[in-house]
Amino acid sequence: MAAWLAFIFSIPAFAADNPAGVGCAADRIDERVTVERLYDGDTVKLRDGRKIRFIGINTPEMGRHGTSSQPLANAARDMLQTLLEKSNHTISLRYDAERHDRYARDLAHVYLSDGSSVAAHLLERGLATILPVPPNVWNLPCYQTTEQRARMARRGLWALPEYQPIDAAQLRRADTGVRIVTGKVTASHRRKGDIWLTLNDTLILHIGPRDRKYFPDTFPAEISGRSIIARGRVYFAEGTLRMQIRHPATLQIQGMQ
Repeated sequence: MAAWLAFIFSIPAFAADNPAGVGCAADRIDERVTVERLYDGDTVKLRDGRKIRFIGINTPEMGRHGTSSQPLANAARDMLQTLLEKSNHTISLRYDAERHDRYARDLAHVYLSDGSSVAAHLLERGLATILPVPPNVWNLPCYQTTEQRARMARRGLWALPEYQPIDAAQLRRADTGVRIVTGKVTASHRRKGDIWLTLNDTLILHIGPRDRKYFPDTFPAEISGRSIIARGRVYFAEGTLRMQIRHPATLQIQGMQ
């Protein structure tokens, strides 16, 4: 197997003396701020009015406009509330390559007053999943490791049926939204900077030109014909179900930890 696959599809070691989500330390702190309000488990409002979206993770969505909350959304928000109370609602921000998203929110890796990572706390308890959005992928290997431990222990979200891989061949047009999908790579090709993979002759995975640089020149030859697990948002376009792949961390060869 190519060296890059060995790195992407394996889980790096995690220090045994970092219990309960206190790993993934910051290499620097760019700003210290005070939280005024929680929106959910991964977004807060600061006292100065800014909204902060946590980099690297995604927590279940709270119900809005008459919709129901996703499973464990309240638990993720409540855990964040508990962490913030212990930190006197003061957090430290470590910025990444991009500072803002399309919703005008500030993007940051978030730390408590004791230096521990909020992302790691939530990942450790199975109340968040990793969300690699290039180019903001600093500390991704540590987030992957922490999530993997929760997944292996079937904590939180990982005990729910919704977070178990579904066969790509079983997807129907209504099965849109964030999914974890398994299938064999039955076709692959490149076109004008895009990479297209097909799982089980059903689901099309798309890697766009802006994310092409995160994959080696030999990709996807290494995984053609192999069974993989992919995670991302499934959508319907041009008569087919598709999933956007932004980073290799959202792909995993089946059977590999």
